[in-house]
Amino acid sequence: MKIFVNARFLTQPISGVQRYGIECSRQIKKLCSDVIFLSPANILHEDIAGELDVKVIGYNKGHIWEQVDLPLFMLKQKNAPLLNLANTAPLVYSNNYITIHDLAFYHYPEWNSKAFSAWYNILIPRLAFGCKRIFTVSNTVKNEIMKSYGIAGAKISVTCNGISQAMSKVEVVSEAPKEKIILSVGTFNKRKNHQTLIHAFLNSDLKAQYKLVIIGDKNKVFSDTGFDESSFAGSNIIIYPTLSESELIGLYKKAEIIVSLSMYEGFGIPLLEGLYFGCKVLCSDIPVYREIYGSFAQFCNPLDKLNVSNALKEVAIKRNVASPDLTDEFFNKYRYKQAASVILNNIT
Repeated sequence: MKIFVNARFLTQPISGVQRYGIECSRQIKKLCSDVIFLSPANILHEDIAGELDVKVIGYNKGHIWEQVDLPLFMLKQKNAPLLNLANTAPLVYSNNYITIHDLAFYHYPEWNSKAFSAWYNILIPRLAFGCKRIFTVSNTVKNEIMKSYGIAGAKISVTCNGISQAMSKVEVVSEAPKEKIILSVGTFNKRKNHQTLIHAFLNSDLKAQYKLVIIGDKNKVFSDTGFDESSFAGSNIIIYPTLSESELIGLYKKAEIIVSLSMYEGFGIPLLEGLYFGCKVLCSDIPVYREIYGSFAQFCNPLDKLNVSNALKEVAIKRNVASPDLTDEFFNKYRYKQAASVILNNIT
């Protein structure tokens, strides 16, 4: 059976959604001999497009390509399955399979631009009801989809994120020395709550010994970054809008602590990557982080700056001794090969 994959994610900067799309696609190509990846022409990641042997179709780009060019092409393919890995899909096509990464647009529309929130709150429920199967990245989000839209759990499969192809090839030495670096990775918006982390760091005893490194860009779909760069002028804080994957790997290997104070997430890839490279973990006490990182993280109240500051100090003084539970068995649950296998086994 021929399967088509909507690869519009290759036209977008890489965040967690695009990483899932790229890594699942790599594994799907290895596992399935009859798969075709489709994209508009404005590809940003030409090397990955070449690796996947992407077929460029249509004349438009963005949502217009997805809602017009893509379904017009698919209607000529004898109703073949169309796999959509990055939240969105053509409304008028009847044989969609879709990954919904989270429901932030539903629960917290104020975090995004009005246009983005309005479009997603029209599009996603219609796709969820009309598609053949839904994939999502955690049991937490699966339960949210069931509760929010009244969709039966039997229609939803969990396909977790994992360690990227490049990161999985890096030799990780458990006894390698770490530097006094607190690392946080995530796009600048209120959801990621970087401002609270900055205030907590500046009001802790760690600011003289540690560097706080934050990696993230400012995406136009967000209504407000919740971020004031003037608040940390002259401090021991470094901001990188973007880094290559090799540069990011270098920081993970150096960092002592990985932090995420997100108010809401569907999975939280940076915490998994930080664990993989031996970082100590501090994160928000939110359901999905309890689900995935419950045994390996220090939790804090992301709304309480003093609580975060104290938690940072607690994590810093802990010895970074690997938990006996943090083994290959743990990481084997979070591999894109496994996600790809679940996806292919559920396409009929």
